[in-house]
Amino acid sequence: MNQDNEDKLTQNIKQTLKDSVESLDGNTLSRIRQIRAQAIDKAIDKTVTQQSNWSVIMTGALATACVMVFAIMILLKSPISNYAVPLDDLDLISSSESLELYEDLEFYEWLEDDVLQS
Repeated sequence: MNQDNEDKLTQNIKQTLKDSVESLDGNTLSRIRQIRAQAIDKAIDKTVTQQSNWSVIMTGALATACVMVFAIMILLKSPISNYAVPLDDLDLISSSESLELYEDLEFYEWLEDDVLQS
């Protein structure tokens, strides 16, 4: 088909649709307008929802990046030797028997004070 025939076909289709809409009763036209309004509202709601989801994702990504930058800054400014745990203390911390030590902590503090005073 050439361009002229396509234009005539398009005009014919438009006129036929216009005539069929004019022949509809008021209730049908009202229902069509309601359905059209609902479709437009849903499209707007979907767009807003996609935009709000995107903003939530971006906010989360920005917060994560800020926390990472802050953590790196703290690690770079702090001397590493402050975070080193002696190997002897590592065994004490990782063992489950250390819980008993903490239960009797007051006794050990008293014992230490008593030995220092003697």
